[in-house]
Amino acid sequence: MRSNSIYQKIEEKGSLDAERILKAGEMKAQALHDEIIANASKEIALMLEKAKLRGQDWVKMKKTEQEQAVKKRTLAKKKALIDEVFQKILDHLLALNDETLSKLIVDFINQETIAGDEIIFVSKNDYERYLHLFASNQKQAKLCLLDKLNSLVNHPQARLQLSIEPVDIKGGLILSGKAFDIDLSFETKIEHFKEIYEMKIAEILFGGE
Repeated sequence: MRSNSIYQKIEEKGSLDAERILKAGEMKAQALHDEIIANASKEIALMLEKAKLRGQDWVKMKKTEQEQAVKKRTLAKKKALIDEVFQKILDHLLALNDETLSKLIVDFINQETIAGDEIIFVSKNDYERYLHLFASNQKQAKLCLLDKLNSLVNHPQARLQLSIEPVDIKGGLILSGKAFDIDLSFETKIEHFKEIYEMKIAEILFGGE
């Protein structure tokens, strides 16, 4: 009986120790579980916040890209419209009648300081017309004296000649001298005016936009 009582006490104590160990293990497991969950929740929250910020940055970037694309398209359309204005000016110059063209060419030359012995080059399409307007002897030659033009320009000893060799310009002429050439083509003149008046034309067309 006594022996059984000792064994019973040992067994009961072992059961209590095992229960305490089990409870302690469960508590530690629960604590570890809670810690893992808490850390995971923090990481998830941090990941979500970063994702949110990246999303906001992406939205801003796309919005900026769209705004820039719209501005680019708008500027391109405005530029195209301004270019169209100057193209119409060029078309108008190319369609001038003989009298108006003659006065314009004389005015172009008189605005320059010339030596008087320059060679004039024009486009292939304009050669016959310049020959007709400015030369008494309209026979085609390598160089033709432009006596009519020489009598109209502000140079007492002008001996301007027209070359039969064509140049790649649209309207107007090139004055070729011994020291340098002067570009009096319509395209160059329009580009010069464009630099001066483009902003003003833009204001007229688009206001403050």
